[in-house]
Amino acid sequence: MAAEVYRDSVHIDAEPDFVYEYFIKPEALVRWMGDRAILDPRPGGQFTLVFGDRTVEGQYVELEPPHRLVITWGRVGSATFPPATSTLVVTFTAEGRGTRVSIIHAGLPERETHRHALGWQHYLARLAGVAAGRKPAPHVVPAALIEGVD
Repeated sequence: MAAEVYRDSVHIDAEPDFVYEYFIKPEALVRWMGDRAILDPRPGGQFTLVFGDRTVEGQYVELEPPHRLVITWGRVGSATFPPATSTLVVTFTAEGRGTRVSIIHAGLPERETHRHALGWQHYLARLAGVAAGRKPAPHVVPAALIEGVD
């Protein structure tokens, strides 16, 4: 099966250097995604994000603050989507008085594409609110994101 690619973007009412921090600082990342994060934002550095009883794990591959970063991504304990299976490319482009955050999530196994599309839509909306200074709703992983996960 061919690996799938998911693309999305969101406009955020904040400067690129401010928004970039939400991908490299654990306390900032968990304000909009996940429950706990262990991050070492340098090439080859650890990227671990815990969602309840599931963990995403990979490494930072490239960091070009505040314009772009690349992270490998996969799920700990998964036979079909293990750590570092896919690659997430995030770009931060100044747009008006804010930032266009664009993602390309490549290398997703076919059975993960729909789940990640739902997840990115959910989490990018949370990022837009948090980075613009709004208090986030309590974090609850949507059921559609965890049903049938190996």
